[in-house]
Amino acid sequence: MRELSDFQPGEPQFRAFTHWLFEQWGIDFHCLRDDCHIHGSPERTIERAVIQDKNGSLFLLEKYTRDKFNHRHTVARAVDFLNQNGLTQALACKPNQSGQSLLFYGDSCFQVSVFLDGTKLKRPDYLASGEMGANFADFLIQLHKASMGIQSIVPGISFSLPDYISVLMDRVKDNNPGVHAQYRPFVKFLESRFIPGHDRIPISFCHGDLHPLNVIWNKNRIKAVIDWEFTGFKPEIFDAANLVGCAGIEDPEGLGMPMVMTFIRELKKASAISQRGWDLFPEYILALRFAWLSEWLRKNDTEMLDLEARYMEILMTHMDELRSIWDKGSAGQ
Repeated sequence: MRELSDFQPGEPQFRAFTHWLFEQWGIDFHCLRDDCHIHGSPERTIERAVIQDKNGSLFLLEKYTRDKFNHRHTVARAVDFLNQNGLTQALACKPNQSGQSLLFYGDSCFQVSVFLDGTKLKRPDYLASGEMGANFADFLIQLHKASMGIQSIVPGISFSLPDYISVLMDRVKDNNPGVHAQYRPFVKFLESRFIPGHDRIPISFCHGDLHPLNVIWNKNRIKAVIDWEFTGFKPEIFDAANLVGCAGIEDPEGLGMPMVMTFIRELKKASAISQRGWDLFPEYILALRFAWLSEWLRKNDTEMLDLEARYMEILMTHMDELRSIWDKGSAGQ
């Protein structure tokens, strides 16, 4: 199927597709809305578009390759489970007349959700917002509660970050020895404390890619959390470490600013993470940056490769200081 933007109004193929939309989801197509900003990463899909029906309602239509069906089906069911269990910020897909949310048309599969607009995130200004930090903490607390029993939908296979780093670095050594030498000291650092203790961190259900750009904001409050592509069972500190790590690469000073400080304080107040998890929290932030290293390598982004290495150096050399700042910030409240 061609991209939606390639079709001209009135073309038979396009009329057939919009008729299918109506039959499946009851959406009486009126027009494409190219003026609407779609939040989240476009790389998860073949194509995505905002469509408006004849009542003026807006929907996000996402298109995937056939081989993505099983994974996307599991993700959609998981998000719907969370939504039905009280996590309304998990934006569920719109089911069709038969209750299905992911459907084939031609060689591709499609899903539909209500389109939500939001406040543009001001970067790096958001690092000064304690309210955003509190909202993120509340989201993770609610996610933990809403995911009780989700094992019936999502396989309980935990993600191993040490294994991921090992495989990645072996590949980098073969394909880019210079980058391997640049990042090898961080692996050596993690081998002393993080890797031996990793498997003792409790497991919980995680979003898998939690950071401010995967949120639709209403000013400083979370309207919806999107891009659940990497959701699943992981060490309990996974989401928190990814969020704080993303804040720090915006500006290393952000690691001690209100968004991060409030986020950590509220999670500790709620006992949302075990002491064993907190003990390895700074190391986990550093370790998770290897997933971003993989992203920069995939894009051949040499500027970000250098920036990431500098950031990881900051995390490694200031780890005890960061641990102290976060402990004092939590104890002082």
